[in-house]
Amino acid sequence: MKKLVALLLVAALGLSTLAGCGGNGNSSGSGSASSGATSESSQAENSETGDDAAPAETQKVVFAMQTFNTVPTVETAQTVADEVNSYIKENYPDANVELEWQLYGPADYEQRINLMMQSGEQLDLFIPSNIATSISSNQLAPVTSALESEYGQKLVDIITEYCGEEVWKTVTMNGEIMAVPANKNMALAGCLTYDYDMLTSVGFDDDDITDLASLEPIFAALKEKYPDVYCYVGTDVGNANLPYVFYADNSIDSIGNDYGVVFGDSNEVVNVFESDAWYELCQMMKRWYDGGYMPGDMATSTMRGAEYMNAGRAFCTFASYGVREDYTDFGEMQTRSTGRTIHAKKISPPYVTTDFASAVLGVPSTSKSVDGAIKLLSIAYTDEYVYNTMLYGLEDRDYVWMDEELGLIGFPEGMDANTVPYCAYMTMGEWGTEAYMWSQYDVSTPQTAEELEYNADYALRVNKESPKSPYYGFRFDGEQYLNQITAMDNLYDQYAVPLMCGSVDIDSTLEAFNQALYDAGLQQVMDAKQEQLDAWLAEQG
Repeated sequence: MKKLVALLLVAALGLSTLAGCGGNGNSSGSGSASSGATSESSQAENSETGDDAAPAETQKVVFAMQTFNTVPTVETAQTVADEVNSYIKENYPDANVELEWQLYGPADYEQRINLMMQSGEQLDLFIPSNIATSISSNQLAPVTSALESEYGQKLVDIITEYCGEEVWKTVTMNGEIMAVPANKNMALAGCLTYDYDMLTSVGFDDDDITDLASLEPIFAALKEKYPDVYCYVGTDVGNANLPYVFYADNSIDSIGNDYGVVFGDSNEVVNVFESDAWYELCQMMKRWYDGGYMPGDMATSTMRGAEYMNAGRAFCTFASYGVREDYTDFGEMQTRSTGRTIHAKKISPPYVTTDFASAVLGVPSTSKSVDGAIKLLSIAYTDEYVYNTMLYGLEDRDYVWMDEELGLIGFPEGMDANTVPYCAYMTMGEWGTEAYMWSQYDVSTPQTAEELEYNADYALRVNKESPKSPYYGFRFDGEQYLNQITAMDNLYDQYAVPLMCGSVDIDSTLEAFNQALYDAGLQQVMDAKQEQLDAWLAEQG
């Protein structure tokens, strides 16, 4: 068994606008628990009655995952599943589970999942794109009973160890655990990546970048010296990507979505778009736009921040990434990819809310193998070989060992993530267990044992030590307000995005935006949030 060394994979985390949650009224959870109990009972009988007893039936678990690399062929994915199944059969003979591994690209993943559920095709594990919506739409089966089993408890223990006991509150609704949290770094601070050579050429240094406001004199100097270079570009297409920093800087908890938030520990649900803080942010973005610091068409542009940076057309972009506390490793990674000296710096503190724990694994309400799904996930989360085989594939074909003692692997000669037959490692950002993940060896920046141990310790430690919202664990049940929330999501795209890109008049746009929000049902949603939050706070004591 290889040394247990974690890679702190940089994982993007944006502010998700969750659509609200509701209890799942189906009986899948109790039915699955009964099925699991029967299976365990059968195993016990088999061992007691001797060789003549029938073996326990193997449960097939269909695990649908998305990969951000080249999607492997069905045949290739099956070879990985075969290896996992052979290993499980040999090392966990009492589990009686078998993986059917299905991998899809991100473009059609959600559509595939919905079709599988609607058609009745077997599906037992998947990644909800929005846990709140999945709960309120009755797409998820409760897994409370399955987690009480021997395998389930092992899964609970490892997630609790690295993420803290409170993380289970984020996936609990009406007393039932509705999903399994990803065992990963959730406490990501706002990070800015920037061209260090440009910065120093205009008389500034790393220490001069402290927050968003500190960027304005730097931008002014850059614009004068590099008139054809944008000072700031959004990470994603058509978005300035700054609400993340804004929420963290102001200790704002969206408690499920942007339509009714709480500042600090006020316990009061308010409209963030009527706040002074939001108005000041809009003013700053307007100054950036008017100063030519941002692309004039950023709200409609199809270019991502990385493309501008790689082409040398931008000074900086925002990214909620980070491994080390000082973010130097992310800057080094960007330096290698761009060929220029890129630094990274934290510009906002981590502020952990329930929304940050939105990376989860769910068992669909249509599953007939809830118990089996939890068993398989437990094995993957606690056995490094199973987990890493699912991520990296087969030795010598898809990866080679660079240093087994350190848990360092690389691609076979002449291959990379896009050319190996199988590579799903980027899925780790959604469902991973950083405690057991092997590290990808980087020839240009060889990792040392000390670096790996630091990264592993830091990423998993900050989950428990970072400041958390007083409302961490509260989920808004918005099942009755899905239509209103959908309408407000559309209004956000229409009004808030252009405001964040600085391309519209602030006062008139804000007035129209807020009026449209109230017309769409904002007050109803806010009132419901306040009522549920008050009840939740009373329960906390």
